[in-house]
Amino acid sequence: MSFLHLKNKTDPQYNETKTPNIEKDAFGIKSKLGTSTVDNSKSSLMIGEGVTITGTIKANSKVTIQGTVDGDIECNNITISKSGNVKGKIKTDTITVEGKAEGEINAEDVLIIKSKGHVSGKVFYGEIQIEEGGKISGEINHRDKDSKQEEFKDLKVL
Repeated sequence: MSFLHLKNKTDPQYNETKTPNIEKDAFGIKSKLGTSTVDNSKSSLMIGEGVTITGTIKANSKVTIQGTVDGDIECNNITISKSGNVKGKIKTDTITVEGKAEGEINAEDVLIIKSKGHVSGKVFYGEIQIEEGGKISGEINHRDKDSKQEEFKDLKVL
C-alpha cells in the first residue's frame, strides 16, 4: 500500500477584513462600541404554520398564530395570520385577525379584522376596525372603556 505525499501542499490563506464601526444594528438600536443590544424584556410567542396547539396559552407579551390553536389564549396582543386558526376563548388588549377566530373574544382596546379575516362567536371590543372584505358574525358587543362590564362566563343554572 502506498501513500501519496504532497510536498508542495499549502494551506489556504484567510484575510481578516475589518469593518467600520456600525452605528445602528439591524433593529435600529444605537449600539455602543460596536456591540449590539437587544431588549428582551418583552418577548413574544409564535405558533408556526403547520403547528397545532390544544390547551391554554397565557403570555404577558405578543402572541402570533400562524398555525392552529384549539383552546384559550390570554395575552396583551395577538395576531392571527392568514394561515392561522383559533377556536376558543381569547382575552387580550389588541387583536388583529387575518385568518380565522371562532369563540368568545374579548378585546379590551381594539379588534382589527383584515380583508381576509373572519371572526365569529361572542365578541366584546373597545374599538373595531374592519377592512373591506373582513367578516364578523355572532353576538357583537361594544365595551365602553369607562364602564367595566362583567366578563362573559359560562354560568350554571340550578
